[in-house]
Amino acid sequence: MKRITLVIIVMLFNLSFLSVAYAETNMEGSNLTGASLKNCELSDVNFKNAVLRDVNFQGANLSNTNFRLSILRGSDFRNANLQGADLSACDLSDCNFEGANLSGAKINGSNLQGANFKNAKLDPTVAGDTIWPMVVCPDGTFSNESGFSCEGHLSTKK
Repeated sequence: MKRITLVIIVMLFNLSFLSVAYAETNMEGSNLTGASLKNCELSDVNFKNAVLRDVNFQGANLSNTNFRLSILRGSDFRNANLQGADLSACDLSDCNFEGANLSGAKINGSNLQGANFKNAKLDPTVAGDTIWPMVVCPDGTFSNESGFSCEGHLSTKK
């Protein structure tokens, strides 16, 4: 696979990149608001400090991807592979992680308000100091009914 290196300060709105491979690409600081990256190969991509509002990442491979300090509000990560991804200090409000694999992912310091983690695979260690306001936990419970936490509700087995 050919490596693509992009040095970008770009604003790309409402683009569709279905099933394209961008592994190991540097997209730091980019703006892909409204783009569709459904089923794309995006492992090891650097999206640090990016604006990725309302992006469709459904079914994408985002393993080991760096999203640190990015705005991902309203993005759709259903059934995506986020193993080992760095989502720390991000705006993840209103994101849909239903069925996603977040094993080994970092989400500490992120805004999770209104996020949906139903049936997502999360490591118990992510709970730590995380506040889960109005979040659907992996087991389907609502965080507001559990002290604004998904701790104890990270397993999808009932």
